[in-house]
Amino acid sequence: MPIASESVPETVSSSSRRSWSAFAAVVFSFPIMCAFLLVGVIFKNLVRGAAEPDIWWHMRNAQYLLQRHSFPNFDTYSVGAAGSPWMNFEWLSEVPYLLAFNAKGLQGLVGVYFVVLALIFVGVYYRACRAGADCKNATLVTLLSIFLGVVSLGPRTLLFGWLCMMGLLLELDHFHRTGRGLWILPPLFALWINFHGSWVFGFVVLGIVIASGLAEGEWGLVVAHRWTPAELKKLFITLAISLAALFVNPFGYKLVLYPFDLLFRQTGVMQYIEEWQSVDLTTVNGKLALVVIFGLLAAVLFSRRKWKLDEAMLAVFALWAGLSHVRFLFFLGLIIAPVLAPRLHLFPPYDRDNDKPWMNVAIIAAILVSMIHFFPSENTLQQKVDETFPTAALSFMQRKNINGRVFNELSWGGYMEWNTPQLKPFIDTRLDMFIYNGAFADKVKTSSLQAPFEMLDKHKFDYVLLNPGDALAYLLRHSAAWHPIYTDKVAVLFARTP
Repeated sequence: MPIASESVPETVSSSSRRSWSAFAAVVFSFPIMCAFLLVGVIFKNLVRGAAEPDIWWHMRNAQYLLQRHSFPNFDTYSVGAAGSPWMNFEWLSEVPYLLAFNAKGLQGLVGVYFVVLALIFVGVYYRACRAGADCKNATLVTLLSIFLGVVSLGPRTLLFGWLCMMGLLLELDHFHRTGRGLWILPPLFALWINFHGSWVFGFVVLGIVIASGLAEGEWGLVVAHRWTPAELKKLFITLAISLAALFVNPFGYKLVLYPFDLLFRQTGVMQYIEEWQSVDLTTVNGKLALVVIFGLLAAVLFSRRKWKLDEAMLAVFALWAGLSHVRFLFFLGLIIAPVLAPRLHLFPPYDRDNDKPWMNVAIIAAILVSMIHFFPSENTLQQKVDETFPTAALSFMQRKNINGRVFNELSWGGYMEWNTPQLKPFIDTRLDMFIYNGAFADKVKTSSLQAPFEMLDKHKFDYVLLNPGDALAYLLRHSAAWHPIYTDKVAVLFARTP
């Protein structure tokens, strides 16, 4: 009996050790370590995205909402659109940024968008692995997706839209594997429309997935499997409820129609804003897009893996969207990674038996310690802001009690509205209002030197605040009608000569 009583604790202890070893082998495995490496790459680029032009008026909106518990119906921030009807169409994604800024300043802003980016690209990596890719190939392709996503690096409301897209893709993957789920999609779309107008892309993706299962057949390397009647019924019910969920918003049908208003009425955005333009293949983003294109061609030519009809259709749509507008290269990265990664065989496959958890632990710990130690300080982030926005020039204007009408650089408008609200800018990056009332066209005529003096006189500007390297700044320096009263490396301030 004594021998038996001693063997039970030994057996339990041995079993516990085996359970802990199995747990450690999974949690501290090489694939998990690769995910941390990807998060480390995102962390490395945090500071460069800190100076985001839109975030300032977004926080002003959130401040208005939290203080007054209502939404502004017309513009009170600017001179160029004062009194114009306006709808705060991204209100829900603005609130986390303001709360973080109130708690931790610029570090809070950076922390929010870092967490959102990490969740998105860990999701990309996970989907690539679940699609059948080796973790090394999945890491490489996810790294490419991160580089494509640099176009939206920063505290942007769009990131919450892409986070919802990742949730949609993961749920559709789960439905493909099990035939269950989808209940989360209606509440997801109800949140998504209040986060960002990219919910339209979600319905395109959902529509492609549904349509691809309406056919059965095989065409070369492309194969399609028909949905069962039960699956198809569930998909159509989910689609209908998700459409109804879009109207769970403070603005009703107007918010549902807003993305189409952007597409058909705000053509000035497409023409003059760089991220809305087509990809220039001579730029870094363009070259990355070429890498994706050549990767897909190689996958078609050298991989005999079958293409499911939905992934082929999604790849084509994402490629079209990404090449048509620079800002959608992010979306291209989300879609293409799980398609491309399983077709790559660039590294020896991961061997679980040869894994070294202790080494993975050391690397993961080093990444976590580095992120804590090297998290950008408030001073570093403020320096980045001061190098991008006219902080010193605005301080000069406040000291001199300058409060006249100011023509400003477009990307500085939101910063002026947040930092010096009494110095109302002429224009900011909420372009819909300024396009509708003609102020954006006048801004273009001024900045592009089509009719600069006529426009400055038309709006009775007393001051002009510009980047020193702008063509308009050069013109005003050589004009007797204007003279500089302040200049530094970031900004030059001109006053009208009496």
